[in-house]
Amino acid sequence: MKRIMILSALLMILSGIVAMAQPFGPPIYVADPVSMECRYYFAGNERHFNPRPENYTLDIGYTTDFKNQDQACEFWRCIYTNGTVKVTPDNRPIEKDLCVCNSGYYWDDVKGCVEFKQQEGPKTFLGLIWGWITGIFN
Repeated sequence: MKRIMILSALLMILSGIVAMAQPFGPPIYVADPVSMECRYYFAGNERHFNPRPENYTLDIGYTTDFKNQDQACEFWRCIYTNGTVKVTPDNRPIEKDLCVCNSGYYWDDVKGCVEFKQQEGPKTFLGLIWGWITGIFN
């Protein structure tokens, strides 16, 4: 009986040590689904804690899963906007232009797969200028 109590106390102490060993986790890429931005995030350690950036609520993956931040961001935008990721034979994402959008959609580097907009008729010169000016402020 005494051995069981000592063993259980030892296991409780060891589980506490293991739980505190890595409370912050490895570096990851995180994304903001509203602004469609992503970035590198590392929580740090107990002495140097880095709070998670505001609105970056989605985890993309570990930094070791991707070649660089651009690839991680493009991968996330593609998946988030219902695109299809092109992969190599060993199931790793390709390095450049890795997203194929569904029909009726095109790839935008900032917003991912975006739907084509239908034009309402012939454009006039003033309509083109007005569209350009309103596009700047949107």
